[in-house]
Amino acid sequence: MTLLRAPLSLCPGTSMQSLRAALPPSARPLAVASSLSPSTIAPTPSGSRGYAKQGLLDTPDFYERAKAEAITPSQLRSNLRSEKDVLLSGLPITATPADIRALARETKTANDIGRIEYIYLKSLVPSSKALVTFSSPVRARMFEADAHGRIVGGKYLSASLRSVKERERFFINTYGSWPAEFQLPFDLIEYENGKLVLLRGIPRDTFEARLEERLANRYDLKPQDRWRGKRCSYAGYSYDTRGHGGSHDAVLGGVLKLPRLHIDATTTSFIVRCQTQSEAMRLVRRWHNTYFAPATFDIQDTAGRYRVSASILY
Repeated sequence: MTLLRAPLSLCPGTSMQSLRAALPPSARPLAVASSLSPSTIAPTPSGSRGYAKQGLLDTPDFYERAKAEAITPSQLRSNLRSEKDVLLSGLPITATPADIRALARETKTANDIGRIEYIYLKSLVPSSKALVTFSSPVRARMFEADAHGRIVGGKYLSASLRSVKERERFFINTYGSWPAEFQLPFDLIEYENGKLVLLRGIPRDTFEARLEERLANRYDLKPQDRWRGKRCSYAGYSYDTRGHGGSHDAVLGGVLKLPRLHIDATTTSFIVRCQTQSEAMRLVRRWHNTYFAPATFDIQDTAGRYRVSASILY
């Protein structure tokens, strides 16, 4: 039987020098680092973004910031650890999720992205803002440092961190006063990201079944079924919170008609549910900047009123 020798720290008469000598070469710098004087350690960059790549949450003005916000340092540290969202402003409306991921300078930061939520106008056109969610607050701070000040599509990009509570307040302020009819389209975007096509400029009297019949012969659309996705959108949340967090109970087909933006509008918009992202891209390439049913709606008579705009919803 082999006898196990006790660690050096447990043997009587063991000195600190003998303990350091017994350490393997790879571990010696860690033991010696504690004996270095503060003057021999390289200074830390100033500013909160300088700390991002070191994986630290405490900034140089950490305690001053806690005092200014009238909270304890532990509460501030908890708030910093909850900052896992980065709000991007100034994005071109044609920016894709791949473009946003490319803003990260490290592959690990890009791989840590959990979701990318575009902020839309009531026409469901991107508003040049997007909220990027990470699983790690350190990666979120690194992405903020990477993205802030970059130029994308000729526009200056701004990036700022958001905590979980700030993220919720942001969505309530943005979508809370919208009609509740927008809740289902936003939840569809959450579940079928990249497979939805927005068609704008369709005549307002067009029915869902008629447009679906027109598209189903050429494109692979979702079949009619019962949809029970979670109610996670904040549309209409400011005046009615009932049902939020529950589940939808809707029967949906391959086409969903959106509410009209104005009662006198002559056109309306539809969401087309495709089976795959490649099919959605094929639909966009075929329909974007074309005229809807030119044989029925003569371009000379309508003055080009029914020109279709097609885009993918992310």
